[in-house]
Amino acid sequence: MALSSKALQQKRAKKAAKRKGAKKSGTASNTDLIALGMIAASNAPIADVFMPKGLFDTGIGTLWFSRKLDDGSYAMSAFLVDTYCLGVKNALCAMMSPDKYKLELERYLAQSIEVFVTCDPAYLRKLVELAIAYAGDLGFEPHPDYKIAKLIFGNVDASSCDAVFNFGRDGRPAYFQGPNETPADVRRILKQLEKKHQDPIALLTQGLDDSVF
Repeated sequence: MALSSKALQQKRAKKAAKRKGAKKSGTASNTDLIALGMIAASNAPIADVFMPKGLFDTGIGTLWFSRKLDDGSYAMSAFLVDTYCLGVKNALCAMMSPDKYKLELERYLAQSIEVFVTCDPAYLRKLVELAIAYAGDLGFEPHPDYKIAKLIFGNVDASSCDAVFNFGRDGRPAYFQGPNETPADVRRILKQLEKKHQDPIALLTQGLDDSVF
């Protein structure tokens, strides 16, 4: 028997109240659990740190950072970094069994469009954080999942790295439309760039992959 409009509203209100009550009682969300797992893993030995060899030539690529836990499992984070404009466009983090980790790392390294090299943990952290700062100056925030993915860095000291990075392209911010960016996204990004820079580079016919890996 179909519920009346009033009964349906009451049912939805009860469900909403139940969810709210669960949250107040301290029930952890999936996001909270992932964050707790990443915090716990942040002091584990570093396992693998990779980045694309030609990141500053192509302007975009995925960086990989992982740690190995005492039980043999792994915690990993991946950051899709746009060095030309948008900073961290995408991010993810996960806890993986040894077999799952091996498969995902092999898949990451097997991408035909990029050659990956190992790098120092402090170098990678500094690169990611300065890319975010550059994008922030242009008015762009990192992907929302970055706030959890970055926990993998733990106590890695970015200031111990003396590398200098040149963001943008030829001294100017450059926007490449990603395959998942809509015309509305393009207009929003270009409008923001024009607020911050009189002469940004916009190459909208050369889409760059905006998946993490």
